[in-house]
Amino acid sequence: MAILQSPVVQILLWLLAAAATFWILGPLLMYALGKSTYAMHVSDSPADAEPDGRDKKYQDRYRQFVALGFRPVGKTVEHARFFTPLHWRWRSDGTRWLASADGKTFVGFHRIAGGNPLRTYVQSTFEQGGLIQTASPGVPMKIDPGGNYKYDAVGAAEPEELLGMHTRRLEAFARERKLTVKAATMREIAAAAEAYTRVVLPKLQRGSSGMLVVSLFLIPVVMAFRFNTRGSGTAWMLPLAICAAAALFAFIRWVILPSRIPMLVRMVVMSAALFLIPTFAMERAMNPDAMADRILDRYETGRSNQPSARVVDRLAQQGPRSCGALLRRLDNPATKPDTRAIIHDALVRLKGSDLGDAPGAWDGWCGGIRWRR
Repeated sequence: MAILQSPVVQILLWLLAAAATFWILGPLLMYALGKSTYAMHVSDSPADAEPDGRDKKYQDRYRQFVALGFRPVGKTVEHARFFTPLHWRWRSDGTRWLASADGKTFVGFHRIAGGNPLRTYVQSTFEQGGLIQTASPGVPMKIDPGGNYKYDAVGAAEPEELLGMHTRRLEAFARERKLTVKAATMREIAAAAEAYTRVVLPKLQRGSSGMLVVSLFLIPVVMAFRFNTRGSGTAWMLPLAICAAAALFAFIRWVILPSRIPMLVRMVVMSAALFLIPTFAMERAMNPDAMADRILDRYETGRSNQPSARVVDRLAQQGPRSCGALLRRLDNPATKPDTRAIIHDALVRLKGSDLGDAPGAWDGWCGGIRWRR
């Protein structure tokens, strides 16, 4: 831990901790203040909906729907700022659209964060406004959008089967509400989809992800702050704790948010980390060298009010395997005279005899102990 005593290292730690705090708390604060924004960018160029050769599943689906009489009509991309307490900016992977010959049925293809599966949305809008959407495979939503809006999530389905399900739902919904299905353009169906999204967004529990910030970052930082202000820590402990909490938050955020990396892979990585990190931390915490370093750090920084004799006792309790940390301190020209005296007394206690004040005199004995480890 000697490197952490350097003023330059401590300044760098504080800068890193400040940047991490800003990155984590910024979206949470702006979301809480109601500063979220949402927009949909629309392209009505058919070329934007055509396969580019990078997505074989989409290419197959595209050909199937074209064979049923659909034609490419454009693409939409959604953008948001402070979409959730975890996001500074959010951008969808884009939805590519095909339309039926009469313009009354639109099919959108979308991947969440570019990952699997490819989701298909069949949509229709009405002369009176509103939208009905059949999604396959859909994400169930236990909310009622109200108005002339309806969303149905169904399982995986082939194109003709999905169109049949949508047609039956569309006819029943239009009959119940006395609505007229509209022959829409690309921009009109995009406007209806955007209006639907704006209706649904406030009803989604997007703010619940803020608990991740509280539990993984704020609570550990507050605990580290209280520990530090009570005189139990060292000058570098608080910024290091902030950086560690930020790293944990960033890792869990990466695991849970949708991405191109399959969820199974991310869960395997998380499981491995949850096993290895505590194991390493416990081994490190129980390491005699590390314990000796912490005891001497607290003594040298004045955070320990214990008399020198008690410090010697605590060092001796760590056993002979702590000799490496003691000799490194003894060999360091910056070590204070009173600390040198404590280290010498501890070495005498550990060895059972006095080999002198020179660090080199203890090397053979200490090397033999560490080799037997």
